[in-house]
Amino acid sequence: MKLIDCKIGRRKFISAGSIALGAGLLAKSPGLLFAADGPQQGLGGPPQGGGPAATQATDDGTKYGKYIVLSQKSEPNERGSIPIVATLGNTIPECDSMALIGRMPAQGSMTGHESWESHEVPEYLIHLGSDPDDPMDLGADAEIYLGKGRWREKFTFNRTTAAYLPAGLPHCPWHVANIRRNMTFVNLLPGRTWWGDNDQSKDVISKEELAKARTSGYVFDKYMLSGVPGDMKDPKGGKWIAYTDCTKIASAPLTRIIRYNPKDAPCSIIDTQTREYGTFFIFLGIDDDDASVLGAEVELLIGPEKERHIFNKSALVWIPRGLAHGPFAVKKAGKPFNFLEVVLGPELPA
Repeated sequence: MKLIDCKIGRRKFISAGSIALGAGLLAKSPGLLFAADGPQQGLGGPPQGGGPAATQATDDGTKYGKYIVLSQKSEPNERGSIPIVATLGNTIPECDSMALIGRMPAQGSMTGHESWESHEVPEYLIHLGSDPDDPMDLGADAEIYLGKGRWREKFTFNRTTAAYLPAGLPHCPWHVANIRRNMTFVNLLPGRTWWGDNDQSKDVISKEELAKARTSGYVFDKYMLSGVPGDMKDPKGGKWIAYTDCTKIASAPLTRIIRYNPKDAPCSIIDTQTREYGTFFIFLGIDDDDASVLGAEVELLIGPEKERHIFNKSALVWIPRGLAHGPFAVKKAGKPFNFLEVVLGPELPA
C-alpha cells in the first residue's frame, strides 16, 4: 500500500510538501565547526517508490558534517503535527536506515493506525514527554497492540515509553489521545530506507476482536521500555528514561534514552568509542514554542582527527560503523533536553 493511500497517523506524520526544515550548514572556522546558526538547506528528493521528501544532510566542506542533520523551526503540517527531522532513502551518506521525528502538539488526539502490520526489520516507536520537571510524564494517553489473534496484547501508557518491535512481530492498532502537553515521537527502522508495500495488513480489526486482547502478564512486556531498574545509577548530568541491550532483549539494539538537566552542565555524554554497527545520536529540545530549539550547546568530536562540531539545535547524528567518535559533551545548557543513542546492532555498552 502506498503512503498516499494510508489514512494512518504514523506514516503521514511527516508528509510530502509539508516538511519545513533542512540540514544546518556547518561553517568552517579555525579549530571550531559551529553548527548552531547555519542557513536552511534544500530538502532531499523522495526515495524511489514515492513518499515524502526527507531532510538531507549537507556536504559543507568538512569531513563529517554530512552525517549531521539539524532541525529548523517548522510550522505544523496539514495534520497539525510538527516535523523535526526526517531521514529516508539514504539521504545521509552510508546510512541505510530510516528515522522520522516530530512533535505532537497539545491538541486532543492524533489520527491513529487501525490495522496491524509487521516488518522485515526491527522498529522503534518512541514516545517522549516534554515536562521539564518530570521526563517520564508523557502528557498524553497512548495505546498499542502487539501480536495478533490469540497472541494479541494491549498496552496502554501515559509515561514516556519506547516500544521496541522485533522483526516480524505483528503490531498495531496504535493511538495517541488526550494530548495535554507537547510530546515528541521518534520512529526508527534499522536497515530500512522506506516503507515496503508488503508491510501493512488491510485488516481493520473489530472492536470485539480487540476486546479479547490480554492486558497484563503476557509475553511482550519486555518490549515496552519505560524507566530503568532502581539499581541503575543515573549518568552524570542526566536521568534515565529507558535502556535496553542484547542481554535484556535478544539481538536488540543497544539503546539509551536520557534526559539531561541544565543545572549539571557542563557534563560528558559519551567518551571516545568505536562501534561495530552504525549508531544514531538524537538530541531533542522540549521548548514549547519551537521544537528546533535544543536549549543547550553540545560538542561532538568525530573521526580519528577529532573534528569538532558544536550545535544548539535539535539534531540527528549518524555515525557509520567503525568510525571513531567522542567525546560528546554538553558544554552549557539553559533548558533540559532529551538524548537518544541507538546502536543498530546487538552491542553491549562500551
